[in-house]
Amino acid sequence: MSATDTVRSFINALEANETETASNALADNFMFSGWTPQPLNKKQFLDMVSELKEGIPGLMFNLHNLDEQDSIEQGAVVTGNMQIAGYQSDSFSIPTLSLPPIPQMGKSVSLPVEDVSFIVQSEQIARMIVKRTPGGGMEGLLHQLGTDAPIIQ
Repeated sequence: MSATDTVRSFINALEANETETASNALADNFMFSGWTPQPLNKKQFLDMVSELKEGIPGLMFNLHNLDEQDSIEQGAVVTGNMQIAGYQSDSFSIPTLSLPPIPQMGKSVSLPVEDVSFIVQSEQIARMIVKRTPGGGMEGLLHQLGTDAPIIQ
């Protein structure tokens, strides 16, 4: 399986709420950064996505424009763009980020397109790095839902 295939399978599993499949695609030392104030490890990242999907069950990452480059030092680097979107159909909380409960607002969210990089080693994703974009990230998502709660971590 190519690194790009690994990334696509991972994102498809996240969108389908297949947590075990998504978890298996991640290295034990996986780190996620750029979308939240502090980096998240594998468990924290998967918990955050599950918590988001409680209120936004159709959350989509809309990953596109993938490009794969081999790096002797890091493994393969897959870059692309993602645009997170969905409709909030229920209230939810994100204890992973120490956020208060988010009330059901019945709003759609559509974040700006964000650049994302994945470092794939031994057919598992070791890093997922989102380039900070104005109006994007967790703060942008919460703002679109009408909640400007500070994210503390």
